[in-house]
Amino acid sequence: MAYVFELPDLGEGLPDATIVKWLVKEGDTVKTDQPIAEMETAKAVVEVPSPVDGTVLKLHGKAGDVIITHAPLVTFGEAGEKAAAPAPAPSMHAQVAANAEKASATSGGEVFYLPDLGEGLPDATIVKWLVNEGDTVKTDQPIAEMETAKAVVEVPSPHDGVIAKLHGKAGDVIITHAPLVTFAGKGGVTTTKAAPQTEEVKEGGDAGTVVGAVQVGNTIVAESSDAVVRALAKKLGVNLASVKGTGAGGKITQADVKAAAGKSTASVAASASAMPSASVSTDNPLAFRASPAVRKLANELGVDLANCGTSGPKGTITRDDVKAASSGKPATRTVASASAQPAATSGRLQPVSVTVHPEAVRGVRRAMAQAMTHSHQAVVPVTLMEDANISRWKKGEDSLARYVRALCAAAKVEPALNCWFDGENMERLVHPAVHVGIAVDTPDGLYVPVVKDAHNKSMADLRGDVEILRKKIAEKAIKPTDLSGATITLSNYGSIAGRYGTPIVSPPQVAILGCGRFRNELKMTERGIENQRMLPLSLSFDHRACTGGEGARFLAAVIADLEKPE
Repeated sequence: MAYVFELPDLGEGLPDATIVKWLVKEGDTVKTDQPIAEMETAKAVVEVPSPVDGTVLKLHGKAGDVIITHAPLVTFGEAGEKAAAPAPAPSMHAQVAANAEKASATSGGEVFYLPDLGEGLPDATIVKWLVNEGDTVKTDQPIAEMETAKAVVEVPSPHDGVIAKLHGKAGDVIITHAPLVTFAGKGGVTTTKAAPQTEEVKEGGDAGTVVGAVQVGNTIVAESSDAVVRALAKKLGVNLASVKGTGAGGKITQADVKAAAGKSTASVAASASAMPSASVSTDNPLAFRASPAVRKLANELGVDLANCGTSGPKGTITRDDVKAASSGKPATRTVASASAQPAATSGRLQPVSVTVHPEAVRGVRRAMAQAMTHSHQAVVPVTLMEDANISRWKKGEDSLARYVRALCAAAKVEPALNCWFDGENMERLVHPAVHVGIAVDTPDGLYVPVVKDAHNKSMADLRGDVEILRKKIAEKAIKPTDLSGATITLSNYGSIAGRYGTPIVSPPQVAILGCGRFRNELKMTERGIENQRMLPLSLSFDHRACTGGEGARFLAAVIADLEKPE
């Protein structure tokens, strides 16, 4: 029977990979773990191994083609068998829609689905419920606090009604457009509960929620079909293939994922001290960051790679880690400490190894990481650097307001950088209004609130808007609308440290201005050599949307405005 092998995630949620070359051809017989293709991701070129023994019936693509993660890559089968056209895999939101429709049909009441809480955010976490089942609520009454990747927001009731069911508890991840609350029908509180999203899929049931299987070693194990569970597992860095489900029929629940995340650190240390068992899972190379030579050594020594430390670069498993696990030494995850101690014999500085515990990147930091990844994949950046002489500024000048004003002045001179760019359709949208995103550093991560219509505001108004936005961030009252719509961004990293930099452009914007730390410098003037105050500037822009000349004219206009006395 034909088996369609889908492209696995080749690293930290990468959305796709490009076929560099096939290492097999249709009709070839392959063995488990035999490399079948070289794929280029946004980070590296990797070999993809065969998950099974079998015959290659069909290669889904040619060299140079981009394959989406979890899209068909190879169809395997028996010699002489024909490959059937693979059915398209349902998207996460298609699965959510199917579950939502089922919930609505079985509840007897109206289901309220989690709305998009800001610019296509895929999910949100329940912070706390503000109502209980059986409560009567009014239109716009807050019913839940939800944490998105950008902020904590209150979700209001869409209408008057009685709460029949709350779909989740504090800490649960809810996919956008998935059921959040079920309201009672006209006859009162419904006694028919909406089907839980972790309900077992019965034979002949909703096949749309079954998304396939996961290869672990030589064993095929069913993957959880619940989109919420998979989203939570990805957020917490949990491999679903290693989680034992406690739900109906062995289904993996959110509680199972959270328990696995909590036990991961303890289990590494505990398993490393145990003797290796006869059955090891080193034959799935994609499950660990280890070279083929290291995997071979682990197999020869009977060591499970899950029991090994990760002392190599970027958390890779080294030969020494495998040997240490073989000898029963505790496994550690090590990093080079910023401090160092002299070796007793040589007197040279040696790195200090410290044990670290991985933590899930969530909330604002997760959004920042995703935004940086998107920028790296979507933007062709170039950075211009120059100094502005601000010696003529009055004492106590509001530097931040001056920066924003200078951006607005430059946008009039060279509008091409106050722009959005669509790389897929090769279209750009030059904005007549200037909405400035201002990077704000917080302990929770990077926020970028937006000063709207900055080109129409006075210096005092600009400062007032910035202070209001900063206060909202500090009080966790910032709204998604406060963080959206920027046409250009300002990063004032010089208020902390740093002279020049290469600020990261945030698509669909095409430019960001970085302002470094003031410095004094001796300059030749009409009156001779004088001490002048200099402001370093770094302008990054997407070279697909802007020419070098446009970028240079924009930066020159920024400098001209900043060098005015007031």
